[in-house]
Amino acid sequence: MLEPVRRTYSSPLRAESARRTRVLVRDAAARLFVDRGYVSTTVRTVAEAAGVATRTVFTAFPGGKADLFHEALAAAIEGGDDSMPTVYASASRDGDPVERILDEVVGYGADVLERAGTLMLTSIKSSGADEDMRRFAEEGARASATNAMTLAEGLAAHDLLRPEISVQRAADVLFTVVSPQVHSMLRHDCGWDIDEYRNWVKAMIRASLLH
Repeated sequence: MLEPVRRTYSSPLRAESARRTRVLVRDAAARLFVDRGYVSTTVRTVAEAAGVATRTVFTAFPGGKADLFHEALAAAIEGGDDSMPTVYASASRDGDPVERILDEVVGYGADVLERAGTLMLTSIKSSGADEDMRRFAEEGARASATNAMTLAEGLAAHDLLRPEISVQRAADVLFTVVSPQVHSMLRHDCGWDIDEYRNWVKAMIRASLLH
């Protein structure tokens, strides 16, 4: 006797509800990670902050806290339609190519840090106490170093670096100046507004690297 075919029921409303719950839980976790730190945040406190049951958190994020942090950080970084600025395209436009490059480089970096800098810093601060955070911090540092090297190579390709500045030195400066640690110190600890921060970063790059 043939078994009856079971059809999978898929409701757009149910799918949308699940998506909204996932975002609600993710955003609650992000706030707690920043406010309390990763180690002090538990799945239970995330559930309470989101107004859902603990099992709902695990249903949405089977990997628990590490899964939540990964999702929160990715969402903060991706935040919009940003992409790495292209130095070649900027330098080919009319006007001052250096100023255009600085605007794109600093604008991109500042936008990402405004959205995700606090979570990046959370992973760095918690890296000594949690293996998952150590991995996130190391992955973030590698990605930042790669981005810095790409930008430094672009500056060198257009002969914008001073003769005594190597590509590696330029990448090191970019990696340091546009970092979550420096961003946090100036924006949060010192209370600089975003324009003051952007202008300082541009001035530092000009003074340290460019003709």
